[in-house]
Amino acid sequence: MNLNKKDGMAFREAWFAMLNGEKVKLPSWLGYWAFEDNTIMMHCRDGRVIDIRSTENVVYTMSNVASNDWMIVNE
Repeated sequence: MNLNKKDGMAFREAWFAMLNGEKVKLPSWLGYWAFEDNTIMMHCRDGRVIDIRSTENVVYTMSNVASNDWMIVNE
């Protein structure tokens, strides 16, 4: 994955980027999040794709949402 030069976004910016068809991630991730089928789908590094509503670790997921270093991913 190549990363766009735009980084350091708050989740609000990442959210609107996803609504516009972009994939977003945090710098430490090998996967990404994308808005698909009217929900956020979490594309994991191991190939799993999980609906955000099915997260098993809500604290971890919400801590990610609170991050201010979201970046746009270009494949």
